Amino acid sequence: MSESGIPKPLLNRDYVLAPFHQLLSNCQGNVLMGLRLVENIDSFPPPTPEEQQFLQLSFQIMGITQVAHIEQSKTLFKRWMLTNGFEDIHSCLRVTLERLFVLKTVGSELRQHPDLPVRERELELGRTASELHFPPLLNRTNALFPEPLSCTEYMISLNSARNSLVHTRGVVTERHCNTAEKDKLVVKGRRFRLFFKRDDVEVPAAIGKPGLENAALMLGAEDFAIEFAVGQTIELSLKQFLDILNTCVFIRADIDVKFDDPR
Repeated sequence: MSESGIPKPLLNRDYVLAPFHQLLSNCQGNVLMGLRLVENIDSFPPPTPEEQQFLQLSFQIMGITQVAHIEQSKTLFKRWMLTNGFEDIHSCLRVTLERLFVLKTVGSELRQHPDLPVRERELELGRTASELHFPPLLNRTNALFPEPLSCTEYMISLNSARNSLVHTRGVVTERHCNTAEKDKLVVKGRRFRLFFKRDDVEVPAAIGKPGLENAALMLGAEDFAIEFAVGQTIELSLKQFLDILNTCVFIRADIDVKFDDPR
């Protein structure tokens, strides 16, 4: 119960933002490790005796004669890793938006109806939110604030990339394009930018490399875009996926700020 006598919603800021912590932990242990391995191997590691026995027996039983090529296997494994990574991102954003929608709606209704049965209303709104597709859920959540989330465009583009990876194996189709001409899928985001600055001169900072002499080390941010044309397969490097995770950090910060919105 608050000082004004109005019961507090059971959801809170930490609970709403918690999926981002799980996302970064999962991606560090799974997707980033997988992409790092893919980019650093040029040949298959030797199979264990158990693997060799299984492959020999299964190939004989199933009549398989074609042996997987390393580059083909790397491509398929990378796509699988990216699909899982974007699924994790999608799940994180969706759960966060559902919780934010419930929390802000209940908070608004409590101001009008102090006797609102909070727990029952939270459960009801939670069911409503879970039945919404991602774009309507984002729109319904944005409608709760005077201004929409500034990261809205990023979330929409990440959702488009996720849909392509899940539903068309990463091959871009017109229905997943987010340009006016429906000819490209553009993944948009924001990443951290570390650089040395001296007067008007800026030099990107790189780990293990000396910086600009007598220059200050600065931390900034910059927008980025990765384009995929219709028919092209979504492929991202380790560095590019790190940029995507950078974007998730900025999305979290944007949502965090919304908790201080007076509405």
